[in-house]
Formats: sequence, structure tokens, C-alpha cells
Amino acid sequence: MKKTTPSNTPVWKQKKWKMMLAASILTAGAAPALFTPTVAEAAATVKPTAYINNVPAEYDVVIRQGVTYIALTELQFLGDYTFGYDNKSKQISIKAGSDKYVLTPNSKTMKKNGTNATLSSAPILVKGKAMLPLRAIGETFGAQVRWDQVAKEAYIYNTNASAVKDYNGSDLTVAREAALQLPRFSNLGQPRLQLKNPLGPTDSNTKYIFEQGKKDRFFMIQDNDLVSYYTIANGSAMLKWQANLGKQAGIIGDLFFIKTKSVAEAGTRPSVAGKTLVSFKYSRMADETTYEIINKSGSVKSGTVASPEGKIIVEVPGEK
Repeated sequence: MKKTTPSNTPVWKQKKWKMMLAASILTAGAAPALFTPTVAEAAATVKPTAYINNVPAEYDVVIRQGVTYIALTELQFLGDYTFGYDNKSKQISIKAGSDKYVLTPNSKTMKKNGTNATLSSAPILVKGKAMLPLRAIGETFGAQVRWDQVAKEAYIYNTNASAVKDYNGSDLTVAREAALQLPRFSNLGQPRLQLKNPLGPTDSNTKYIFEQGKKDRFFMIQDNDLVSYYTIANGSAMLKWQANLGKQAGIIGDLFFIKTKSVAEAGTRPSVAGKTLVSFKYSRMADETTYEIINKSGSVKSGTVASPEGKIIVEVPGEK
């Protein structure tokens, strides 16, 4: 069963067909079963997972003898990589711009542009799928890597200096857009909650909610099902709280913008008491953003704007 991919900024930009083609090239047999753990399952058994530039890994993460591996094709979320597999030589080729890498399963020796290099751990094959050691990704492709032992989550990401600069700038609209591009880590102290009732690629939508005039914290509501709360510091966003929403009308603390009760929560619930909020709801189908200024009494101002290319956050007239 394939994992559900949350609707966040990098996801809708990806060319899924390219990933699927690359996966088919590197898979000699059937792909391993994918998983979407329920909240109960997550609490009982923690399965390792990975996030590559905030995109959940498409395939299971494997841990062998203390080494964490992810499917080689996950590199697609780090940049413009193309893959090949020579069944005769059993070698894997990776191209990234003018660089070409050649790796051999179970061998620590790698060639980069014809020159030998040594990896700290060798790639392996799992059910015919090429898996790359997490540490080797950082060593070879310049990505940054973090591991959350409690949640069993790996984070692989590129430092986006442009996003950091935009976030630290004075333009609030640009800074909020940049906030969504910063690497996201979890501070829940447990596996994160998952979408329970995804709407699918056509109807899927995501709402981002900031405090009026602020950029350093935001809520993300996916498909009216999963709410996540992040705070930003030191160039990254930290996940502090999540809730799965049910169908029963009700409230969650003082989070007045949520109209249904939760069926599960994780982390420390935030407060928006006395706050005025600004929400941005992006629709992939319409490729537009609906904005709204809201407080406990209701809507103050709203409108819809065609999203600038590659952007979700829009300027809100009248925001202080």
C-alpha cells in the first residue's frame, strides 16, 4: 500500500512520472510494500521513514546493522537526477548536471566522473531496489542529513540560502512564502500523525495560517483532515503539534478556526487566544489561493488571487 503524500509546497511541483520511470529502471523485482501507519499502529510500532526536502519518502526506509538506507530514486527530491542500471555489470549510474556517479551494490567503492571514491557504507539491493546509505547521501551529494531516534525519522535536505534570505527580509508576503520552503523537523517526541482521509490529487488542498503581521509560526491544514503547527527559528521550521480532525462539530482549545473535534493529537497544543489570523488556502486544481483575515468573531476580509508561478502565499490587502 502506497503512503499518502501530504500536500505541501514541494510536492505539487514534482514530476511524478519521472520518479516512477526511474523506480522502474532500478527495480528488478516487485517493489516493497509501502505503508501508511494509523495512529494506533504508529504508537505500537515505530517504522522508520524519511523526508527529503520536506517530501515524505515514497518507499520504506530500511535499517540494516545500524545503517539507515533509503531508495536511490528518492534523490529525485534533492535535484535533477537521472538514473540507470546495467544488469550485466550490476552497476548503478546517476547523473546530476555534468557529474556522473557509478555505484555497485555491496561495494564501498564509487566512481565520480571516472575517479574512485570511498563511501562509508555500501549501497544494497532490497527486493531488487537499489538502496543508498543515508550518510553516503551527505558525503556524495552534499545534502544535509539528520536523524530523529525517537520518531525514527530521517531528514535529508539542501540548504536553501535564498529562502533564508527571503525569510529574513522585510517583505511579509515573500517571507511567509520562504517560511514554507525552510526544512521542517519534528519536535513531537513520537511519530507524527498521518492523513487519514486524503482527498486525492485533484481535490487535495492545503491551508496555511499565520498570525496577522507575523511570519515565525504557522498552521498547516491538509485536506481538512490533518492540522500541523510549526514554529520557525534558526532557518528551520519545527513541528510542535498535530491533530487529526474528526467529523463531529466542536472546538479544540481556543483554536477558533477549527470547527470540528480532534480524534487524535500529538505534541503541545498552541494557543491563539486574542489573535487575528490570516489564512491562505491553495487549490491545486484551480491553481489559485483564497485568503482570509479571521478572528474569533469571524471573517474580517477575504478574496481569491491567481497564484503567481510557483507561489502559494499572496499579498493580503489591508493586512496590518
